[in-house]
Amino acid sequence: MEKERLGLSARLPLTAFLPVLLLLWSCSMPRVVVLEDPLSAFEHNELGVIYERSGKIDLARKEYLKAAQKDASWPVPLFNLGNLAYAQGGLDRAERFYRQCLALDGTNADAMNNLAHVLHEMGQDIEALELIDRALAVERRPEYLSTYEAITGRPAP
Repeated sequence: MEKERLGLSARLPLTAFLPVLLLLWSCSMPRVVVLEDPLSAFEHNELGVIYERSGKIDLARKEYLKAAQKDASWPVPLFNLGNLAYAQGGLDRAERFYRQCLALDGTNADAMNNLAHVLHEMGQDIEALELIDRALAVERRPEYLSTYEAITGRPAP
């Protein structure tokens, strides 16, 4: 014969301990409060590069913007934002970002080249030629020579 069981309600333990369980649960859950963005401008920019390479353009843009806000004196995220804008056909936005980059670093030959290319596409060849000449004075890279030829229709001297 089977032993007789006590007739306890299945709800009794749960209802009896529910307030205690809730108290323990609420005390044991960690609360994370971020008062400041823990990433540096460099780290946001690098994250943007990773997102851009994996095709997550909107996330890349957000990270580049965060990087530019974190360090307003650093031209690299502005250059990257210019490249994103250009890749998406936003010539006006690309021009604005490249100009901001050059305002921070007037010797950035890559920004000069890219802005010259954008201006050429916008039909502003006089300024584009001035910029590509400045870039070529810094360094004679194949992409700069290509931009010069696109603007003038002839190889660079």
